[in-house]
Amino acid sequence: MRKKIKTVMKIGLLHRAKDLYLDLKKEKLPNLLVIVLIIVLIGGALVFAAEVRKNHSMFSDFFDAFWWAIVTITTVGYGDKYPVTPTGRVLALFLMFMGVVTTSILSGTIASIFVDRKIREGKGLQDVSLRNHLVLCGWNKNTEGILEGLGKITGKKQEVVLVNAMDSEEFQTLASKYQDIDLRFVKGDFTHESILKKASIANARVAILLADESGDNTLDNADERTILASLAIKSLSPDIILSAEIVNPENEQHLKRANVDDIIIYGEFNGFLLASSTLSSSIPLLVKELLSFDGKNLLKNISIPAQFVGKTFFELAEHFLKSGEGILIGILSEEKKMTLDDILSEDSSAIDAFIKRKFAEAEINLYENEEKEELKIKLNPGKDYTIRDNDSAFVLG
Repeated sequence: MRKKIKTVMKIGLLHRAKDLYLDLKKEKLPNLLVIVLIIVLIGGALVFAAEVRKNHSMFSDFFDAFWWAIVTITTVGYGDKYPVTPTGRVLALFLMFMGVVTTSILSGTIASIFVDRKIREGKGLQDVSLRNHLVLCGWNKNTEGILEGLGKITGKKQEVVLVNAMDSEEFQTLASKYQDIDLRFVKGDFTHESILKKASIANARVAILLADESGDNTLDNADERTILASLAIKSLSPDIILSAEIVNPENEQHLKRANVDDIIIYGEFNGFLLASSTLSSSIPLLVKELLSFDGKNLLKNISIPAQFVGKTFFELAEHFLKSGEGILIGILSEEKKMTLDDILSEDSSAIDAFIKRKFAEAEINLYENEEKEELKIKLNPGKDYTIRDNDSAFVLG
């Protein structure tokens, strides 16, 4: 694991070094450095030729002259070597003047590059060089709640890239407000692959698509943009964990086809909370406590200790209570999807053989989805439910 982390860090440093080099090249800084090197070589050679006879103790070989030229042009001036002949001193004056000029140009160019990068980053125009970060596409009234939760859930500073059409001033306000998050910004349409690439989507660990209301966008066309963006993201990064928010529940099927991992319906539970409040006002309060980041009890999905595989739900619940980890409320189970081949009988009946032959002629693979597994949540499955090796636990605590 440590080796993998070190490799990721090295790749990240290489990407940043490459970006810096491209910026330096754009400002023609390498050309300036070559000119400075030529001046140092020529100046050192001329001073060596002028001083070698009368000042042999100072300039015994060309390297001494080269060393003196570098020290002089960089305005360091150690004074360990110096010319004594008139010609050598004139050349020294020339190198001193060139040193002041080149140092000013170099420092000014490098400073302007970093300032320009910072300005472009604040405006959302700079490419992001991150790995294992979170990309948050879109913006609506619920997004700030997500940012607040990200800082509280993990307990560490998260790297988050916002991709939307908000103004740069709005982003600066957010960055100063959520200082516990390393916020970056890419301005543009997140349905375009070029914008997603600027957010380094291929290197991201998680992406969240929100019903977008940033800029001139409205909820009327939010689902269309979400579907397009999900297809683009999965094409650029097939293994990314992708969550999406949609307004119209009928569009859920399109996101499933795009292999979106988690789908949230905009305002899906408002009806339940309002209806429940007519029976008991405490139910909305309970739900609010469960979903609050400031509450003492958080709902967590954690792995089940290996020794409880084959044991009952009741025994596992007792373990979590005694260990103080919380209350076991449910199980997340991975189950293999049933294929058509599971339905067909094993004996070679005429009907089964006919069906299999027709599928073969149509080049449809009966075993294509056999290895795919479906996640199922079993809330309070009963005390006799047997824990399996691919189960995980939902614990409140």
